[in-house]
Amino acid sequence: MSGTDLRLALDRHWAELAAAPVHPGAALRVSELHVPTDHGPVSAAMDADGLRHLLIPLKGRRGIPTGRIGGALRISERRLQDDEVYGRFADLVCTRRDLDDVFTGLCGDVLVALEAYGRRPYRTTLAVVNRWRQLFSGGPRGLTVTEEVGLAGELLVLIRLLNDDPGAVRHWTGPEGARHDFSDGVRAVEVKSTLAAPGRRTFEAHGLDQLEPAQDGQLLLAWYRFERRPDGRTVGELVAEAAQICDDESELSARLARLGYPVQPTDGGGESRLIPVESRWYEVDDEFPRLTCSSLAGTVPDGVYDVRYTVDLAGVRSDPLDDRAVATLISNMGGFS
Repeated sequence: MSGTDLRLALDRHWAELAAAPVHPGAALRVSELHVPTDHGPVSAAMDADGLRHLLIPLKGRRGIPTGRIGGALRISERRLQDDEVYGRFADLVCTRRDLDDVFTGLCGDVLVALEAYGRRPYRTTLAVVNRWRQLFSGGPRGLTVTEEVGLAGELLVLIRLLNDDPGAVRHWTGPEGARHDFSDGVRAVEVKSTLAAPGRRTFEAHGLDQLEPAQDGQLLLAWYRFERRPDGRTVGELVAEAAQICDDESELSARLARLGYPVQPTDGGGESRLIPVESRWYEVDDEFPRLTCSSLAGTVPDGVYDVRYTVDLAGVRSDPLDDRAVATLISNMGGFS
C-alpha cells in the first residue's frame, strides 16, 4: 500500500475504535492492521481518553525504556493479553489530540517503512521517529553537560570492549532504545556517570527494568565519577579513539547520531574536558539495591509510568569488582561475540 493509503487506513481504524464501546477495565481498544512484521502484526489502538496509539510488536527478552521521545510523543512497553493472545508491544502515543493529524502522518511513515523492512520493527520505528525529530529540530542541538558526561562513560566502556573485539559496536544497544547500554541479549552492561563531588556515589535509575538482567542473564553496572579538568579529554576525542579501533565506523556514527551527537567532526571547542577520577564496577545480583517489577510483586498501579529513583552505592553489600575481574569478564564476553 502507498503512504496515502496507509494513512487513510489508519484514520479509518482510529475512527472505528473511537465509535466502539469501551469495556470496563480495558486499557485500550485495539484493531489489527494489515502490516505484518517478523515479530507479528502492527495494531492501531485508542485509550479511554481518545488518544491514538500505534502498537509495534516486540520479540525476545530485551525490554525498552519508557519515556518522552519529544514534545507530545511518548513510547513505552505495553503487554496485552486476552483469552487467546499474549503479546509485548512498543506503544507509540501522541498525548495531544490537536496533533492527531501530525501523528497520523508519522505513523503512516512508520507503516511504510515496516512494509519495506519488517525484520526489526522496533528499530525501524525508532529510525523513522528520529528522522521526524531531525526534521523539526533544525539540526543537531548539541549535548548538555550531563549528556556529555553520560556519553563519555559509555564511550570509555565501548573503547574497552573494542580493544577486545573491534566489532563490539554492534552491542552498544543504548542508542537503539534498548533497556541496557550494552547487551548481547543475555549479558549486559549498564553505565552510569556523574560529576558529583568526591564521596558521593549515587546514580539515577530510569524505569523498573533498567537494573534487571535478562532472564538467566548477567548484568554489570559500570559507575564513573568525572571531573572537568584541562588534562581531561573531550567527547570528540573519545569518539575519535573509538573510531580508530572500530571495524565499522559508519555504525558508530549512526549510533552517535541517534544520541544527538553530530556525525560530522567538530573542533570540540565547546565540549567539556572530562577525566574519570573514580570508577566502580558491580555485578547486579539479588542483593544489589534496586526496584524491579518482580521485587514490587505487581504492586505498581496501572497508569504509573516513567519511574525514576536514586541508588546510593553505599548501600551495596558486595565489594566492587577489581580491575582484573572486570578485564576477565570482558575477555570472557569476547566483546559479546
